Amino acid sequence: MGLFSTAAFAQNGVYLTAADFASKKLSYNDVNAHIPFRYGKVKVNDGNRTLLLDKKDVYGYRQGNQDYRIIGNHSYKVMDAAHFPIYSRVVETSKGKGRISETQYFFSAAPGSELQPLTIANLKRAFPDNDRFHQLLDLQFRHDQELVWYDDFSKVYKVKSIYTQAI
Repeated sequence: MGLFSTAAFAQNGVYLTAADFASKKLSYNDVNAHIPFRYGKVKVNDGNRTLLLDKKDVYGYRQGNQDYRIIGNHSYKVMDAAHFPIYSRVVETSKGKGRISETQYFFSAAPGSELQPLTIANLKRAFPDNDRFHQLLDLQFRHDQELVWYDDFSKVYKVKSIYTQAI
């Protein structure tokens, strides 16, 4: 009989640090991060007791096989974590007389670094020494909205594909 880590099979849990996220090390076995956000807490279950963690002390969480990063009062869905994380967040915006839901995209140069809007200019600033990446960005994308194009055949975001070519 072998020994198995419960973290290897965990579907839900909390990433306490960016290093935990990078190594996929989950703490706690259950998390409810959505409702407590307005109170500045993340509710987790640790065996048979419930704990409230300060959201400022939590990097992110995994719920339903999906990773999220917590910043302030918001959670950001991790779309792709290879090389540099890409995140999305649905926000309500005013459009004329009504309100609409709109998906906004962000990235960070490393798991623990600051989130920035996903734009061509921000990617160039985040990786200033990668001239090849800058050239490929200019060749491949004309508008910032194109940065979230997904290649269904390769199963990868095109911006990640060109980054891989540039490193």
